[in-house]
Amino acid sequence: MSEPTDTRTAQAVLTEANHAHDERFHLLHRFDDGVQSGAWLVSDETGRQAVLKWSPDLSWAPQIERAAAAVAKIRAAGYPTPAWLAVGTSADGFGYQIQELAPGHIAQELTAREARPLIDVLEMHAGLDPDPQRCWSEFATTRMTGDDLWRRTAVTGPTGRDLVKACERLLAAHGPVTLPTGDLVHGDFRPGNILFHADRVGGVIDIEALGSGTRVFDYATLLSAHDITPEALEILCDAGEQVAGPGVLAFCFVQVALDLTVFVHQRELQLGIQNVGKLVERTLILLNRAEGRG
Repeated sequence: MSEPTDTRTAQAVLTEANHAHDERFHLLHRFDDGVQSGAWLVSDETGRQAVLKWSPDLSWAPQIERAAAAVAKIRAAGYPTPAWLAVGTSADGFGYQIQELAPGHIAQELTAREARPLIDVLEMHAGLDPDPQRCWSEFATTRMTGDDLWRRTAVTGPTGRDLVKACERLLAAHGPVTLPTGDLVHGDFRPGNILFHADRVGGVIDIEALGSGTRVFDYATLLSAHDITPEALEILCDAGEQVAGPGVLAFCFVQVALDLTVFVHQRELQLGIQNVGKLVERTLILLNRAEGRG
C-alpha cells in the first residue's frame, strides 16, 4: 500500500511527463517490489499499459536521463529489456521514465529451469558495452581497495563479522585479480528484476544503473539472491567462472555480498538481514570450490 504523499508525488510526476511527452497516462496502482524508487502501473485512454518509474533521490536524475541512450543501444542489439517511452526530470528534480510493460512473472526460487535461460541472457552481455565511461569494474575495485566497506560490514553484527572472515579467506585463496571491462553490466541483476515468460526471460527491468565492466559482476549479483537451489547455484557458478576465471567471480561476489549486507542493514530490510547467513554459506561454497582445485 502506497503512502498518500507518495501517490501525490507520483501523480505530479506523471502529469509533468504527460505534458512533456504528449502522453495521456493515468495512475492505476503502485508496484510494491522495489525499495529504492517508486514504480507504478499506468494506462492511457486506449487501454495501453506501461510502467512509470521515478526516483526520490534527486542525485539519481542525471543517471536516469543518461541511461536512456544506453537502453536504446542494447535493445537495438536484441537485449530483452522494455523500451523507454519517455524519460526526463520533473520540476522538483525527480528523475523519471515511462517504459513498456513487459510480460512475465518473477521467480520465487531459482532452480536449474530458470538458471539456464538466465545464463543465455547474461552471455548476451558479452561485448555489449553501453557506456564505457560508467564502469562497474572500476567501481567494484575501488570499493574493495579501502577498509570502509569491510568495516561497515563487520559492525552490522556477528553474522556480518562471519561474512568478513569468510570473504577474506576466499580472496586469499585466489590472490590478486584484475576485473575485465567491455561487457554490459546491469548492476542489480537479481530475481526481482527479471521477468520469466513461457520458459524464457521476458524482460530484464530496473536497468537504470547499467554500464560497462564484466558480466561476471551480474553473475555474482545473481548468486546473492535469497532462494537458489543447490543445482542452480552450481550451474551459475560454473558459468560465471568460465567467463574470466574463478578468481574474478570470487572477487565480484565478495564485493556484492559486503555491499548488500551494508545496504539491508542501513534500510532495516528484515528479509535481507536474514539472508546474510546465506551469503556466508555461499562464500564458503566458493571457497570449497577453490580449495578443491588446489
